[in-house]
Amino acid sequence: MAGPGGGPPRRSHTKSRKGCESCKRRHIRCDESFPQCRNCTKHKVRCPYNDITQPDERSCSPDKPDLMWTPQIEEEINQWKVTGVFPFPHIYPAPTPCDLTLDQLRLIHHVASISEQMESLNANGFTLWTRRIPTIIQIGATYDYVLHALLAFSATHLAHLTDCPLVGNMAYEHRGIALNRLQEAIGCFSRENSDAILAASLVLSWQATDWKSWTELMQGTSTIIDAMESWKHESLFGDFIAESSTFPTGPPSPTPDHQPSQPCAADMDSYQRTLKQLQKLEHHLKQSHESPKPITQLIAFMKGSRKIVLTQPLHQQFERLRALRTWLFWLPVDMLQQSSCSPNSLVVIAHYYTAALLMERLFPDIGAAYFGSLTVKPIEEIHQRLNSSERGQTSLSFMDHPLGTVYEFRSRMGWAHPVDTPAFHQYTAPPFYMNDGSPAMVPAASPEYFYGDNVSFNYSTEDLSVPNSAVSPLQLSSPFPHSGNQQYLNIPSPYGAYSPVSSVYGDFGDAGHSDFEDSGNWTVPYSAASPVMGPASHRYSVGFVSSPIQSTWA
Repeated sequence: MAGPGGGPPRRSHTKSRKGCESCKRRHIRCDESFPQCRNCTKHKVRCPYNDITQPDERSCSPDKPDLMWTPQIEEEINQWKVTGVFPFPHIYPAPTPCDLTLDQLRLIHHVASISEQMESLNANGFTLWTRRIPTIIQIGATYDYVLHALLAFSATHLAHLTDCPLVGNMAYEHRGIALNRLQEAIGCFSRENSDAILAASLVLSWQATDWKSWTELMQGTSTIIDAMESWKHESLFGDFIAESSTFPTGPPSPTPDHQPSQPCAADMDSYQRTLKQLQKLEHHLKQSHESPKPITQLIAFMKGSRKIVLTQPLHQQFERLRALRTWLFWLPVDMLQQSSCSPNSLVVIAHYYTAALLMERLFPDIGAAYFGSLTVKPIEEIHQRLNSSERGQTSLSFMDHPLGTVYEFRSRMGWAHPVDTPAFHQYTAPPFYMNDGSPAMVPAASPEYFYGDNVSFNYSTEDLSVPNSAVSPLQLSSPFPHSGNQQYLNIPSPYGAYSPVSSVYGDFGDAGHSDFEDSGNWTVPYSAASPVMGPASHRYSVGFVSSPIQSTWA
């Protein structure tokens, strides 16, 4: 039908009356994204969707995965299919839509839209992964193993949000394809595909929580980086390459006589200071009438971490830290979307990252330094945002401890420190110590940093109980005849007896974490078989083979 005046026909669109109240008041179209629509995110206001329950029709049916479709997302993807123009034009090249299924297009759209939301808030630097999404999508347009790794990551996040087992199944399937094709790519490694191999390795490392497979993946990646020595300065992942010095030092399969590193007195002192800082922040959030739940659960995790026996097998130590790794990837995005980068939310996120840095001191053998290294720049960028904002001045005092922890981590790793600029003032850091007990080269301690015995820090009495998990709905048939049950970021394979959590901030997820309480110490035994590993005889693991690069992985 011709448009007004005989012009071109009007483009059809889907009407909906389910938009948020803010968009209705502005008479603008709402994309109906929960829990924060894109327009509210753009205008940096709290979306009314945060105050209502998610509609029932968004839950997955027994035969259809819940990919959180909305009318606007459907229209954008349909236009992408018709025109070939990616809904996010700043990302180019993008995958060709005719080569992908509708579900795959949705998965790409999901991570791209989150990256765009974070960019609109100038917050991509506050997360571990969103700033890398455009580059990974561009590489994925050419290399299918990179694309499948990204599809798996996107499905993992959606499964976390929806608790839909079919979406978890999709993530598992794409991971298997990515690993198989990545192994093939290793056999023809070259200067041209080195960045693609690194991109796939990076995205897969975000998802891996199985100790043996993760260490083999990291050690294989280290071999690739060594092979790139003559041209690594050209890589799109220069900072990732720089972090290779923080890869795990523990072997994938330790010998019986392997002796793990032990924390010294200075490490335990740092642990106690961090715990006190978290309790102080919890009290501040309550006084500000904001939910302390994110910090409450982090305090519980910190207390529970004392129950890990450092002489137990490395894979058990690695599994014990799974909850923190999950939060590091998902919680910052959730909080930034809901709060539009409020100062208190930024401080909370910075303290989660600080906890990751602390884990490097307590568990150096299991790659904690690598996960901690991902958090250094986000902490520093959060400090810069708060320092340059009038709204952030009240919360800025809570950044002394995160910055001091970053300073000490940089010293331990031998990294350069940021230059003193108007946006990043030097700070007075607490006296940190190296493993040998000698003090690190830091300024004198600020008197405000030490709280003294006269300050009372009360442990939260909020309920942190975790419901017992029965047989998981994720126990589905494997799409691969030789697949196993490798675990990734709190979303297990669909073949274990563990169900993903669905709360906004995440929970500990299994009964093994219910003993996170203020009792016990570093010698209290913690013994339990990993609750997330189901019975299977094969895995999509990453081993080593001979190829044009000596001792790379397969």
